[in-house]
Amino acid sequence: MDTTAQQDRRLYRFGLFEVDLEQETLSRQGTPVKLQEQPFRILTLLLEAPGELLSRDDLRKNIWPEGTFVEFDGSLNTALMKLRAALNDNAENPVFIETVPRRGYRFIAPVEIVEAEPSPLMTAIRIESEDDRESVELPLVGEGPAVEAEPKEREWSSLKVGLVWWQVSVMAAGLAAVMLFFLWPRPEPKVLSVSQLTHTGQVDPWGKLVTDGSRIYFVVRDVTGWNLMQTSVEGGNIQRTPTPFDNTRIFDLSPDHAQFLIGQFTHEGEETALWFWPVQGGAPRRVGDVMAKEAVWSPKGDMIAFVRGETILITDTQGSEAREVARFKLAPHSLLWSPDGKRLRFTQSNLVEGTDSMWEIGIEGKSLRRVLPGEEGGPHEGSGTWLAGGNYFAFSTGQDLRANLAVDTQANLWLMEEKRSWFGSRSGDPIQLTKGPIAFDHPTATAGGSRVFAIGSHNEYQLLRIDPKTLTKTAMLAESGATDMDFSLDGQWVVYAARENGTLWKSRIDGSNRMQLMAGATGAFAPHWSPDQKQILFTGFLLDKQPRLYVVSAQGGSPKTVLPMDNRWASVSGDWRTDGRQIVLDVQDTATGGESTIRILDLESGRLSTIAGSEGLIEPRWSADGRYIAALNPKKKQIFLYDCKLLKWTVLAEANFPSTLRWSPGGDALYFQDTDEVEESVFRVPMATREAERVTRFGDLLSSGAARCIFTGLSPDGSVYVTVDHGDVDVYAIDLKLR
Repeated sequence: MDTTAQQDRRLYRFGLFEVDLEQETLSRQGTPVKLQEQPFRILTLLLEAPGELLSRDDLRKNIWPEGTFVEFDGSLNTALMKLRAALNDNAENPVFIETVPRRGYRFIAPVEIVEAEPSPLMTAIRIESEDDRESVELPLVGEGPAVEAEPKEREWSSLKVGLVWWQVSVMAAGLAAVMLFFLWPRPEPKVLSVSQLTHTGQVDPWGKLVTDGSRIYFVVRDVTGWNLMQTSVEGGNIQRTPTPFDNTRIFDLSPDHAQFLIGQFTHEGEETALWFWPVQGGAPRRVGDVMAKEAVWSPKGDMIAFVRGETILITDTQGSEAREVARFKLAPHSLLWSPDGKRLRFTQSNLVEGTDSMWEIGIEGKSLRRVLPGEEGGPHEGSGTWLAGGNYFAFSTGQDLRANLAVDTQANLWLMEEKRSWFGSRSGDPIQLTKGPIAFDHPTATAGGSRVFAIGSHNEYQLLRIDPKTLTKTAMLAESGATDMDFSLDGQWVVYAARENGTLWKSRIDGSNRMQLMAGATGAFAPHWSPDQKQILFTGFLLDKQPRLYVVSAQGGSPKTVLPMDNRWASVSGDWRTDGRQIVLDVQDTATGGESTIRILDLESGRLSTIAGSEGLIEPRWSADGRYIAALNPKKKQIFLYDCKLLKWTVLAEANFPSTLRWSPGGDALYFQDTDEVEESVFRVPMATREAERVTRFGDLLSSGAARCIFTGLSPDGSVYVTVDHGDVDVYAIDLKLR
């Protein structure tokens, strides 16, 4: 045992963080924070000169010395975004790192430099119990006075008299111990460690984690498609698992660890045929004729619960006797059996209302109840897993989980004790386990363990311009986080929504004259300039939990709703007619729950008319000449075109999952992205030929580590703008100390 004092070393403290330059570690309240080498070196330089301005050239010379070949601007922006993510800092409202436009960066928080105290000399041996880790200290030999032995002889009469009192005392002490056991506050469960098990950065956040206690199985998306991978529960190298067909999705593992439940990848929310597949390899076998969005094995392995449409069903392992458990208005997901096999838990997402809620129901379709306390519309509730034989339930929840279309997920893990007291209530409220900056979701665990595996992610955005002729990529609007943008007709201005916080901004194309159009975060997305460049039409969660259309002045100010607020109408997107007199928009009546339709609002008369045959369509876009309206049907995977002269809808194009419609400046072609295509390519459909042709693909970005590429906008000169998410998505292990 080493009893020497450690060498003195300097520590930098700011806020809740501490940096040890000698150990090259960053910690928050004693908990290690993951930070890569380049972001850590930037932090070191800023801490060594607090309050002083460091130019981008200063950072380049110190971090990328002469002779180093690197795309400097993009690498520096990425490193700064990773540093801010680790510190949970915001470039727009910084607490630690301030951006000085066109000059550089400075550290603005107070910094305390302290000398680490040497370790004290060892005077005792600390012994920990393996079971509960409670500790005692035993003094070393020579410490403290010796204890004298008491005389052993007693008078028989005194012993006889004391015997009665001893019996009474034992009974009283026993009763007190029982009461103390139930009434004394027990220590709360806590996180012992968080470990990153994979470093691929491309784990599919929609995929599911499955573990047999020694291996973890998950899905990684790359330029070849969706691949099933595995790694040890202790981390290390990941290995590809050969699968019976391309784009295999894993749903669950049988309780005896002998068979997988798998399906073939389709877009999220779509049903696929269900298959058994031996863990040791071999031919898959269909589970009857079951089609499911997701499926899970019962604890005994004799039944399978699955989701089809808005219904939860249970079948035997032959798939021949499926019976309905319950049918719901909103489709259930994140299905999970209780350890006793008597209940099912699931979550319902209302994308229109912007809510997620977790429910539980008996397998006979009775006793439906909310799982978590709180009112509807609170923090979004995601998926969960049982721990310690069903005594605890770990789950993900956050302010922007799943439902918000404008802002990225900020989900944390929570823990709730399932064991109930004598009075039938749970002992204690849910306990928050993690607090960012990594967002955790899809937790899973072994049946009796205290270790949770989860998918952890954080987003880091970079906006690129792709030249239509040379396909050269150029970084634009550094650190803007833009994921949805539109250009003014004169090509001089751009309006965009920042996905990081849902704010709406306007600037010159080069990033100058930048201004926020509204105070605070508005949950904004899909902005569009008016033809006269005086107003911005956008969708937001500003005044309601459901998306609505708003208009705000291009000079900034208070937004106004396009449709009256005294209804339950939701709109995902809208667009201006070229003359500025009408707006085309999608409308869904959430009160009735019917399909969305495309409608036209006349701004002078206020008349709202529905285009016939537009059921199920969203995201309408008006061509520059006013002749056509394009819209998406996600369920049918088709792009529809409406001829305003012929008053007729036709199918213009099909794709795995079309998104982000943009008309060319002259209206002679329609652009769109196929987000489920392996290279997430952008296509254009000329009106003259009606044949889709590829404009650009993002395989090079995806193969170099990008999590996804988002077609963001189309400029008047035909340049394609793409937002690249350089954030990492990986598998983590969270070790807990339970009560």
